[in-house]
Amino acid sequence: MKLLKHLSIPLVLFVVIVFTGGVVYSQVENWRYLDSIYFTVVTLTTIGYGDFAPQTDIGKVFTIFFSLAGIGLAFYFFSMVGRYMFRKQLRDRLAEEGRLRTTKGIKKVSKKLLES
Repeated sequence: MKLLKHLSIPLVLFVVIVFTGGVVYSQVENWRYLDSIYFTVVTLTTIGYGDFAPQTDIGKVFTIFFSLAGIGLAFYFFSMVGRYMFRKQLRDRLAEEGRLRTTKGIKKVSKKLLES
């Protein structure tokens, strides 16, 4: 549940971007919606198979700006997933070693010092 809490905003933004790209490409390029979603995901993850490419000038211009914004958002989302996984692994390791309480105590003291 914590994963969803930390990733809810980036996940929603990523899904909105994917479906927005799907709608735009299906309208502008006259592609099936599934093909548009596929192209959007392949573009945003920088895989770039090359099996689909915009043919219209509007589609090409949209792809330029869409890629610049969307790729950054995709990497932000994936980095947040990695960050969460790293922190969870670190917390689990500290708990195994019995040092988790000490870390939480240091965090509380640090927070109090910063507030004063």
